[in-house]
Amino acid sequence: MNKIKKIIIGTLVFLSLSVVARAGMEYAGSTLWTRINHLKILGTHAYCTFANGLVVLDVSDKKNIKFTAQLYLGGGSDIDIKDALAFITTADKGLAVVDISDPKKPALKAMLTLPGTCSAVAVAGNTAFVAAGAAGLHSIDIHDPAAPKLLATFATEDSVSAVALKGDDAYVAAGEAGLAIINIKNPRSPVLTGKCDTPGNALAVAVQGNHAFVADDTSGLQIIDVGKPSSPSPIGAYPANPSSRSVTVSSDGKYAFVSNRYEGGVQILDVSDPRKPVPAGPIDTGGSEAWGILLKDNYVYMTDEFFGLMIFDIVNPAEAKPAGEYFTPASITCAAAYKNILYAGGDYSGFNVIDKSDPAALGSVAMYERIRRAHSFAVKGNFVFISDRFQDFWVFDLADAAAPKPGKSLDLPGSSRKIIVQGEYAYVSADNYGLHIVNISDPANPVLAGSVQIGGYVYDLDIKDGFVYLAKSDTGKLMVFDVHDPKAPLLAGEVKTPGEAYGVAVRGDYAYVADGDKGLQVIDIRKHSAPLIVGSCATPGFALDAALDEGYVYVAAEKQGIIKINIADPARPRLVDSLDTPGDAVEVFVDGNYIYVADTYSLIVLKK
Repeated sequence: MNKIKKIIIGTLVFLSLSVVARAGMEYAGSTLWTRINHLKILGTHAYCTFANGLVVLDVSDKKNIKFTAQLYLGGGSDIDIKDALAFITTADKGLAVVDISDPKKPALKAMLTLPGTCSAVAVAGNTAFVAAGAAGLHSIDIHDPAAPKLLATFATEDSVSAVALKGDDAYVAAGEAGLAIINIKNPRSPVLTGKCDTPGNALAVAVQGNHAFVADDTSGLQIIDVGKPSSPSPIGAYPANPSSRSVTVSSDGKYAFVSNRYEGGVQILDVSDPRKPVPAGPIDTGGSEAWGILLKDNYVYMTDEFFGLMIFDIVNPAEAKPAGEYFTPASITCAAAYKNILYAGGDYSGFNVIDKSDPAALGSVAMYERIRRAHSFAVKGNFVFISDRFQDFWVFDLADAAAPKPGKSLDLPGSSRKIIVQGEYAYVSADNYGLHIVNISDPANPVLAGSVQIGGYVYDLDIKDGFVYLAKSDTGKLMVFDVHDPKAPLLAGEVKTPGEAYGVAVRGDYAYVADGDKGLQVIDIRKHSAPLIVGSCATPGFALDAALDEGYVYVAAEKQGIIKINIADPARPRLVDSLDTPGDAVEVFVDGNYIYVADTYSLIVLKK
């Protein structure tokens, strides 16, 4: 073998090893998407942006809306459609271009990284205009959808959250700066045409005829005469209920539909006289958090960040009627696995049973709605134990996974948080109380065996060799209890942590504590009466939970996703990998070759 060949082979081996060494966590799949934002209708399908990406729904039968497909993008705030292409803003990821020629198989064509937080998009011809928060308004050349290019960015006085197009102008909702009108005839060189301050915080805008309608947060709907774009002037307004978030206007300019946050639903306003808007008929949304709103063929489509998609028949706006709905969970904050089944839930999201045999295509098996605020799941054989804010301790028989059967429940003092099952007992941490130990030798008939009251906030726990380790966030402590006698747990020792102890995982001689803004704390627990901090590792984000796997600990770090830390030397833990998730990572566990993350916006599966 000559010298050149040896060099080439050696280089290839080195590069291969480098790739392996750098290989880290990667997205594998997700389910139970929450936080639907906006939508567009094309044919019989609704293309909906979620915090995770794109969901396609068949709305041909509005009383029986069916899931068609989803495409994970890592973000999804707004959408516009041109021909068979969807242009989707993905928050800090930029602009995604998706081929939707086959609604059952949406495919990513391109992702253009852009400055700012991309929250809205409007397309005209071969240009997409993107509202990008503090960065301003971007002009994007989409002549070649597979290779979109940034043409220009127009800096606005305040953060841009929405954009509407009419003729040669872009109408921009620019926060506390109100409405800005930007001439986009030459998208490479946008120019400010005019502006009009509003009394509140301009969040969304719609244009019809010579009027711009601005959803102005707590200042309600503001109506602005834009007949002369260089000198727009306010001419009418209507109060919020209580916070106007989005607005759309009928094609004849007679009605404005305004969505409101904080259980405000949708206002229907007669704006035929824009100087004097008056109520035309409310839409009762059942106290929902109305977000995005779309008007199409005598139907109003309203997205609700907690409950999903609601459709109303507005043939007669004064008597709007429910026409259909598509439920989505409000949040996913806890999960557990047993064999090929996942259990997951959160606030107002029920008890969900999921087939995890294929992480890339997680399938729903069953859903039990009465669990209103799940905090934790634990499994023993065919039984699942659930802590719930409103009913502290539930038992479900899952002999038939497709038909969860609720059993006996216990009302425990405090607000139950974490459940861990070991042997014949379930150990439960409880806010405003402490620790409960429940006898589950007969799983269908749980009985409280013992408790210890310590007060304050007790988020997480772990157990090893007859000792329970409690993470107490309000005082920043790891507390150790001797539970050899479950009827009489005794405090054995405690140690103050520098931050807020939210999560704990125990293995061998060490407890690994997710310590809020102080990252990971490693605590030597060989002496139960005097646990000692021996190592720490700063983490980006707020450390809420910890899960152990071989020589690593995975930390759920809220807005920064999952942090992987090498603990081969517990005294010197070091960060080796991270993966940001779309929402707030609040709980994490490892099962086999996968990491499962309760991300608030969904249950996400990562490959190790």
